[in-house]
Amino acid sequence: MPFLFRLVLSALKPTCLGFILLTASCASVSIDNLRRFETARPLKPPKEILIVPFLLPDEALRVDREGEELRQFKAELQAHFSSELAERLGKHVAPARILPNADSIPNGEFLLVTGKFVTVQQGSRLLRSTVGMGSGACKMETLVSVYDLSSDSRQPVLRFETTGGSNITQGIGGIVMAPITGPMALTSLLHVIDGARSGVSFDATRTSREITATISEHLHNKGILKNNPRLVPKRLGKVPYITPREESPLTQ
Repeated sequence: MPFLFRLVLSALKPTCLGFILLTASCASVSIDNLRRFETARPLKPPKEILIVPFLLPDEALRVDREGEELRQFKAELQAHFSSELAERLGKHVAPARILPNADSIPNGEFLLVTGKFVTVQQGSRLLRSTVGMGSGACKMETLVSVYDLSSDSRQPVLRFETTGGSNITQGIGGIVMAPITGPMALTSLLHVIDGARSGVSFDATRTSREITATISEHLHNKGILKNNPRLVPKRLGKVPYITPREESPLTQ
């Protein structure tokens, strides 16, 4: 190998390694703008967590569907997301069940989880797994509210946002760089596989996981959830802040 070529490879290798490490874990969901209402209940573990399917307005959707196919997509996404959330909450926090709509919300020693999808971007699996580096990005954002139903006032307990998805991955380009990056090319290979299988359903699963972790952490912080391990959500770089008690939109 000519001396000049070896010199160029030596100079590029640290840069390429750093770049690969920087983009090694960009397919995830985090929480943001967390507000905790410390004057609100609950004061003991909920007997049950109730879930109202999240609203999914058409303006939130960036998908290649329309008409009946779009309606079916929305129904399947809402059902899948609610099911994932109920399963995770039931496993890590308290028994959970899905309510058909907001008109059937009871009072009692329950928590209510509801919200809406702000962005559902389908992206392209092919572009994520081949081109990578943001091409074909899949994104999901939600607004989440958690209420205490132990009184008629239905006080808010938590409000927060979730954001993330299958965004910047290396794609097949990282594999092409194998002569320079060596074993690090395996990371790119994993990203190619992840890009091919990721999508809206995977982002829904990740989002349900972070919502569950946020509720788990809050109840542990209040010292009322001791039978299940404490979960910690991923944060988007902002420290949660405490807000005073305010009127619940459910009662307006």
